[in-house]
Amino acid sequence: MTPLARRLPRELKHNIGKYLGIFLLMCGAIALTSGFLLAAHSIGSIIDEMRDEYTIEDGRIVTAFEATDAQIDAAEGATEDVGGATFYRNFSIDATIKKPVGDDGTKRTLRTYAHRTEVDIASYCEGTEPQEDDEVAIDRVFAKNNGLAVGDTIELCSRTYTICGIMTQPDSQALFPNNSDFTVNTITYGVAEVTDAGFTALEDAGGAPTYTYSFVFNDRDFSVADRTDAEEDIVKALTDADARVDDLIDADSNQGIGYARDDVDGDSAMWTTLLDIIIVIMAFVFVVLTNATIEEESAVIGTLLASGYRKREIVLHYLALPAIVGILAAGLGCALGVAFFTEPMRNLYYGSYSLPPFHVYWSWEIFVKCAVVPAAVLILITLVGLLRKMGKTPLQFLRHEASGKSGTKRGLRLPERMGFVARFRLRVFLRNLGNFATLFVGIAFASLLLLFGLAILPTMTHYADNLETSLVAEHQYTLKAPLELEGSAEEREQWAALDRLQSVDGALLSAAEDAEDELDAAADAAQAAADALATSPNAVNMQAASDALEEVQAKKDALYARLDNIAGALGCDRDEAIDLIDEASNIDADNDDIHPINTTDNGAEKVAQAEKYAIYQLQYDRGEGNGTETVTVYGVSPDSRYWKDLDVGDGRVVFGRGLLDKFGWKEGQQVDFHDKYEDKDYSLVYADDGSAWGSKSDMNVYMAIGDFNEFFGNDASYFNGYASNETLELDARYFAGDTTPDDMRAVGNQFVDMMSSLIGMMVGLAVFIFLLFMYLLTKAVIDRSARSISYMKVFGYRNGEISRLYIRSITLCVAASLVLSLPVIIGSLTAIFRAMLLSYNGNIEIYVPWWSMAECAGIGFATYLVVALLHTRSIKRVSLSEALKVQE
Repeated sequence: MTPLARRLPRELKHNIGKYLGIFLLMCGAIALTSGFLLAAHSIGSIIDEMRDEYTIEDGRIVTAFEATDAQIDAAEGATEDVGGATFYRNFSIDATIKKPVGDDGTKRTLRTYAHRTEVDIASYCEGTEPQEDDEVAIDRVFAKNNGLAVGDTIELCSRTYTICGIMTQPDSQALFPNNSDFTVNTITYGVAEVTDAGFTALEDAGGAPTYTYSFVFNDRDFSVADRTDAEEDIVKALTDADARVDDLIDADSNQGIGYARDDVDGDSAMWTTLLDIIIVIMAFVFVVLTNATIEEESAVIGTLLASGYRKREIVLHYLALPAIVGILAAGLGCALGVAFFTEPMRNLYYGSYSLPPFHVYWSWEIFVKCAVVPAAVLILITLVGLLRKMGKTPLQFLRHEASGKSGTKRGLRLPERMGFVARFRLRVFLRNLGNFATLFVGIAFASLLLLFGLAILPTMTHYADNLETSLVAEHQYTLKAPLELEGSAEEREQWAALDRLQSVDGALLSAAEDAEDELDAAADAAQAAADALATSPNAVNMQAASDALEEVQAKKDALYARLDNIAGALGCDRDEAIDLIDEASNIDADNDDIHPINTTDNGAEKVAQAEKYAIYQLQYDRGEGNGTETVTVYGVSPDSRYWKDLDVGDGRVVFGRGLLDKFGWKEGQQVDFHDKYEDKDYSLVYADDGSAWGSKSDMNVYMAIGDFNEFFGNDASYFNGYASNETLELDARYFAGDTTPDDMRAVGNQFVDMMSSLIGMMVGLAVFIFLLFMYLLTKAVIDRSARSISYMKVFGYRNGEISRLYIRSITLCVAASLVLSLPVIIGSLTAIFRAMLLSYNGNIEIYVPWWSMAECAGIGFATYLVVALLHTRSIKRVSLSEALKVQE
């Protein structure tokens, strides 16, 4: 073993605290990152396999009413140019769920499907699929968050079901009640499936079906552009076939399908960046500490160089320990991450997303990224620092000039009026300026992690509060089509009859109408034959009249048969079916100005306080490949009782403050929107004259309802929503949704549930980084000043007095760094939030309350106090003999 190699164990023992701290920080950071990345890679692989394994749809169409066979055939025919597509009924009912025991009254909803076997096939992790009419299988995450298990009983639409299975649905990997929602809701919203008969029972119990048709292209590999064109052809074909399309969602834009994958990918990039930052900062810490060691051993290095050692040998010697520590930390950290941290990281996602059973997919790329690259970067940066430091002559090293320019090093002259203590502390700061600069960067980085962890919940709660206050009424009902609340009892009976008839298969009604037309034609023919017989009574005319009467009877029998079919579908007799037809025939269906009337009378007071509004969604291109923002356009009454102080009318357009804050539109700027359903473009001009409304979470555009209808080319009387402080009973056929403050509060609760475990991890990691960075960098200051401390002891200074001189200097720098870094951190957090959330719907304003900043600084300073106690011990351990060592 060479003399230099024999020094390594002694150096490691002498600096065990320094190398152990670096080893722990690097090992911990790599363990967490490798565990996360491996879990994320495995989850991504599982999600990618789901498309074919569970036949995930390529898109879905939602119609206002059930489509006829002819309309579906038209839609399928529109895809022949791209190889064809198959459509599947994928109806659902948003059923209110109640637990017989322990229900707290919170409104919870299960989007319930009939058991699917051809598309969007569920994956069961416990129990079995529903087989009996009173059995239901529910989503795994919803079941966990609500304490439900196989064998429990629940009520759906007041009908009792027994939970037979726990499953996940591939089109609901992320539980979004609405595709435009900002975040998942796993607490008050879930999905479920029942038997076909169980689904029918939910309809009979008052559940309103959503008429969704999922489609799968025969060629699943053609480009997104071709698929988009095909989907536009589908919408056009359905519209031409008199079907009303309410929504078109491609699989790529379906958050229930793609959100989990996007979130995993985004978080993977964030964790990789976090690891890179930690490694770079640690490398600079290595450089600072190695430089301090070189300065401390300057005379030894000069002697070695004068004795014939090459600079290369000395560089390799001082690089050896950092390299060994880095390689061991990287290898052990990666091994620990795979063995112990993959499962906890997997739980972060499986607690929020509904995914099939987890299994690990190994990735050599992750090993290279988490083990090889950090070790290589650490060694490279340390090597560069050593080479720069070793660019001195042996004489300069012998004269202790390795840290400065050649010649006598003179200190900065300080004002005489400053007291001794102040000048001494300032000298300590100036002599260790590089250490303190690195310390500032480390403190800022750790504070960024810490403040992010402390501020994320207030930010999300603030966002949820803004969403809640953005609701102008206790209920904002949306409709599939205009539905009038006012009407006479007779009109309600007529529309109730029509509504009941429309629940019958359209083919039966069409057949009955054809049979009635044929009967009318036969009756006219019989009348003509009778007239001919009366004019010319002969055998021929008599036979013709007889044949005509027989034809009339045949057509009457055919009509009765059709009516019997309708009566059977309605569950009534023929006479009642005829009465329903007679009632419905009183409605002037050809008058476009007549809207359907709600069949339930809500009472004069409720009707009077309800206010009509119109709503439509457009897309805004965020630019730079960040996708499109869903923007809701509202048409409201200019003198609205609910949208107070909203100045609309006379063509005036008001933008939500969230849009302006997120996109920074300027005065006079033309803003272009796109209607993906009609393939039309719309333009609005932002006038910077105070035409903004709501909070910074408001992503809507407002105009008068008359301007709205003119803008979109609707009838002047069109509307599709009611704002109401009272609960309204609306016909299920026209009811689309009800947004309440409870729904908005659920968003905040969901964020708390999603972020709680991640926040604890981030706060713990930040405190750990605080502790190690402060210890390592401030220890270098104490070690560098060991001879001065020894001199002071020789001159009679006590340990406490010396600690006040050195430790307080460090304390002031740490305190200043904690305070001065806050503006930088808040600015960085704002930029990070904007970058992270730009490609998501909505606008989250970073909200850092004063107590979060105070808590961040307090935690940082409390961590430093622990370090200061350790340094007090270090000062006590400085020997008087240090002052007696020869120094040329």
